[in-house]
Amino acid sequence: MTDSRVSGIFPAGSRRFGEGRNSGGQVGIMIKSDAQRERTAAQIEGFRQALAKAERETAGKRAGALRGSYEGMIRQLEDELHEYDELKSGELTLPNVERLDQIAPFVAKMRIARGVSQTELARRLGVSKQVVSRYEETEYQTVAISRLQEILDAIGIKALVTLSA
Repeated sequence: MTDSRVSGIFPAGSRRFGEGRNSGGQVGIMIKSDAQRERTAAQIEGFRQALAKAERETAGKRAGALRGSYEGMIRQLEDELHEYDELKSGELTLPNVERLDQIAPFVAKMRIARGVSQTELARRLGVSKQVVSRYEETEYQTVAISRLQEILDAIGIKALVTLSA
């Protein structure tokens, strides 16, 4: 099988390992909306179909490598779905953080766990949904501290800050 045929087996629009990292350092992109959840579920189905096709059409060591790759991607996407579903149910354990810059990666998770959509957060902040989406693409790392506080207020999260010398 040539490389062009192998790449043709990947489902259209699929994410490959290494495209991004979530705040836990794992490969993947955190699901941040119901629309992304639906696309991820469709990707899982596409990878399952690609896996079945590869098993029918590929033999030998290459079949094992493809199977492992597809199975790994399916597990990763299923983990992302599971994490999103847990967050949507309100389950979130926040870690103790020692620095303000450690808060930002958890903002999207807190938003989801509080049942606030990107659209609703944008409305509460008086900005467009695209602005909130851009914030989340960078895990809020580019947001000023005052804006971060406004965002936390808008999703109903209280931050307690202790300064020590």
